[in-house]
Amino acid sequence: MKDLTRNTLLAVLLALVISAALPGQGNPAWDFLDAFTIAFSFTYVGHWVEVLLLKIPGIDTAGGRVVRMLGWFAGGLWCYVLARWALVAYGRDTSALPSLIWGGFFFVALQFVVHAFLQARGKPNFYSGRLQEVSVR
Repeated sequence: MKDLTRNTLLAVLLALVISAALPGQGNPAWDFLDAFTIAFSFTYVGHWVEVLLLKIPGIDTAGGRVVRMLGWFAGGLWCYVLARWALVAYGRDTSALPSLIWGGFFFVALQFVVHAFLQARGKPNFYSGRLQEVSVR
């Protein structure tokens, strides 16, 4: 439940950025719902992409970091595909949205921003190479 709450709140903030960048289709409330759907896909499904990537042995090595970034890119593609499917289910036209490859680039950039925030808070992150909290006894 903690993951869902955190990722939903992050999706609301991210939806503000996305709604400013995407072309509108009329009603601002529906445009925000579209942006929230895209943002939620990247935050919640993207969280599970990261969880799966962290289970790969050696992911904290130099070569593992490259694999992790490639995994982020592939995960971003899937997040964007799922978001577009949801928008089509809403009856929205997705032809005005950026192409699929931008989902991968967006998710990699989002992960770099999230991990910079984690580093600033002293939490395990991509930059430090720590995957878990170090407990001091």
